Parts: sequence; structure tokens; C-alpha cells
Amino acid sequence: MSKKLFLTMLALLTAIPVLLQASTPQDVARRQAFTRECGENAAKAAKYLNDKDPEIRRYALYLYAKKYGSKAIPALKKATADKDFPVRMTAVSALCDLAKKDASLNQLLIKIATDDPELAIRELAGKASWPFKRDILLIRNNPGWDHEVITLKRWKIADDKWKFLPDPGAKGHTDKFKYYARKISEKQWKPIKYGYWEEQGWEDYDGIGWYRIRFTMPKKVDHNAFELHFDGVDESAWIWLNGVYLGSHDIGVAGHNKHFAVDGTKEVKFGAENLLVVRVKDTGAAGGIWRAIHAEILK
Repeated sequence: MSKKLFLTMLALLTAIPVLLQASTPQDVARRQAFTRECGENAAKAAKYLNDKDPEIRRYALYLYAKKYGSKAIPALKKATADKDFPVRMTAVSALCDLAKKDASLNQLLIKIATDDPELAIRELAGKASWPFKRDILLIRNNPGWDHEVITLKRWKIADDKWKFLPDPGAKGHTDKFKYYARKISEKQWKPIKYGYWEEQGWEDYDGIGWYRIRFTMPKKVDHNAFELHFDGVDESAWIWLNGVYLGSHDIGVAGHNKHFAVDGTKEVKFGAENLLVVRVKDTGAAGGIWRAIHAEILK
């Protein structure tokens, strides 16, 4: 079991004593009896997976998944439909861990990331099943490039044509929506500029927000790389250029004021209109693309 999964389970299980104190003496007695029985023999947890008490179901599921691993997948899948949030969280946490070695679970996690009513569960499943993979390698950091890097042209991506759409369900990246695609309806998207979205009409909104902008590239010149440099996104970002995923900046709240860059050498279209899409995640306080983005043509 991974350290992350263990900590998630531990956080869930530490809530049991508090819940026990708020329960009836009969509930406390049943839970104590369950703990004594299954603590000594986790195999017995199977008969409690459908118990009427959600705390018993949750702990039974944890013990069952810990003992049987991939063999517990059918029980874990069933538990993702449980009406109790902590039970579903326990099930999804275990499935995320198992999905590292079993790619067949990704479709289930994608569905959970789209449909579960709880944002915490959607985000957990969404991160585990994130379909876009790409390492960022800038020309300056390429060990195979031993030449001087010269900036031929650098300019600011104008902020007067950005369009923005909140994504409270964190579903915009899924096949049903594809907010990063070149051709989608933008009727519900609203104008926005650099700066925090709370100051531009989305006060108190925390979560996922999408930005789209079209910009025209100059005519092609002899070059070796094209890069997009971000001076500040609060707090995480995922980037697409012309419908192609370029990479992410996702180090949590510490990343809100950190410069980062992505390479778009193969994706950029010189002498033509280009579409830049940025998915931003903000978990609290101010959020958005609050500093400028610059394009660079490099030789």
C-alpha cells in the first residue's frame, strides 16, 4: 500500500472515535465487537461490507482491501455507489492505488471523477485517471543541446481576448466537454483579463477555471524552439496549444507565484491563428492567471 493511500486511510479512520462518541451505546458496542473480531482476522471483514452502520462498512472495506488487494476490486467498485461519503472515499482511494498497476480501472475512475457528488472524491479520482501525460523539456534544460540559446523574439500574449469559464464539476477535460479543443461552443464563456478571477466577477469561487485565447503568430523564421512562459498562475495550471497538451505546473499552493514554462515547438502554427487553453485550479483565496504570459521564439 502506498504512503499516500495509508495517510488517506489514516485520516479517515481517525474520525471513528469522534463518531463513536456521538452514537448510541448499541452502536458503540457493535463497532467494538466488529473491531475485536476483524482486528484479529481481517478475512472476516467481508461479511460486514454491507453492514447498516457506515462506520463499520468503511473500516471493513479498508481491512478487506488491505488484505486482498486486487481481489477486492469487485467490492471496491460496489462501494463507489455507497450513499456514505467516507465509504466512497475509502473505496476510491484504494482503487486509485490499484489503478497504478491495473489500467483497466481508469475508465471507472474517469466516471467517478465526472459523476460523484462530492468534489473531494471527484478530484481524487480525476488526478489518478488524468489522461494527459507529457514531461516538460525546455531547450535550455535539454542535456543534448550544447549550444547557446538566443531569444529571437519575445512578446506578451495580450489579455484583451481571453475567455473564461468556471468548471465546478471538474469535468472540462473529459471527452464529453473537451474545453481544450479547437472547435467548441464559447457561448457561455465570459471575457477576462490577467488578474484574479475574484476581482472580475467570480467572487468567492474556488475550484477549476478554464481560459481560452486566440493569438496570431508571426511568419516562420529559422528557429529551434517556441516556448510559453508564465509569470504567475494561482495556483496550478495545465496547458494546451492548438488542442495538444503541453504539460502542467502543479505543485500546490506554493506554485502560485512561481515562473514556469512549456515547450510548444511542434504545436505552434507560424503565420496563423493559434489557440492557447489553460486549465487553472485554485483551492482557496484568490485564483487565476494573475501575471502575464510571454511567447518566445528561440534559436
